[in-house]
Amino acid sequence: MKKPSVWRIATAVFVIGSIVYTSRSGQRSAKKRKEEAEFKKALPEYGEVFEQNLIIPAGWTFGAVWSTIYTGTAALSIHQALPDQVDNPRYRKAMPWLAASYVFNTLFGYFFSDPRKESRFGADLVTKLNLPIGLALHQSLEIGKTEVESPEKYLRIPVSLYAGWLTAASVVGTPNVLLDLGVWRPDARRDVPLSIGILGATGGAGYFIARQLNDPYYMLPFVAGFAGIASRQYGKRDAVAIAAGGLALAYVAILAKWLPRKNFRPLSPPADAPAKVIEIEPFVEAHENEIQRERMKEINPTLGM
Repeated sequence: MKKPSVWRIATAVFVIGSIVYTSRSGQRSAKKRKEEAEFKKALPEYGEVFEQNLIIPAGWTFGAVWSTIYTGTAALSIHQALPDQVDNPRYRKAMPWLAASYVFNTLFGYFFSDPRKESRFGADLVTKLNLPIGLALHQSLEIGKTEVESPEKYLRIPVSLYAGWLTAASVVGTPNVLLDLGVWRPDARRDVPLSIGILGATGGAGYFIARQLNDPYYMLPFVAGFAGIASRQYGKRDAVAIAAGGLALAYVAILAKWLPRKNFRPLSPPADAPAKVIEIEPFVEAHENEIQRERMKEINPTLGM
């Protein structure tokens, strides 16, 4: 039996610890806001920024997406630490990126639980810095490149969702920073069409990146994000709600075709896959029979007549 890797186990423990810490930080933050009565009255600047940013999804979106990502990533971290996965080259490449990504996830939990303006800057910066790491984790697992056996092929899906959500969150958080800095001053006549333009560009970029990654699952968080924006803006800025809802439906239509196939292009077998054994015995036997028939012809010429 192969010995487990201490570093793999440490990575699994750290990832799960980071998930628990970030989840608890979010709960403490929500509890604190509730105890301070109404959120907007207790923290008016925070509420104003979120209200002025027209591309922030409704709160239910974050809970639905993060709970799925955290549950799946925790399972992946445990699987990569098992003794029979010690020689898995994809896990070997992914381990540093997985650990690094959840270092940033822990920092995000710290900043996100603090409503101060400086912490909002920190949360947005950490998200943006974590995006290339999340994409590197995606590539190190060879998602969209090689076909692997279960359970690994299913445990890679949360990483696809993670990369997609980090991409969407990097876009969503940018107006918060600009509003806090005073660079973006609210203007209803300008902000609605501008927000629709940002949503359209984000939708196009998300689809393009998904095609490049050969990974339809990368698009799923965008569906949740667009739906969350539509539900939040419905009855307030209906033009934004319609644009976001239309993008969510367009993504659903695309995924209805490609998600069952699990990729846009065929995958290759992994480098560590066992080579296919070619059955040569039947060919050797047939060749020997042919030689025997030729010899019989030479002995008895009438057989060739």
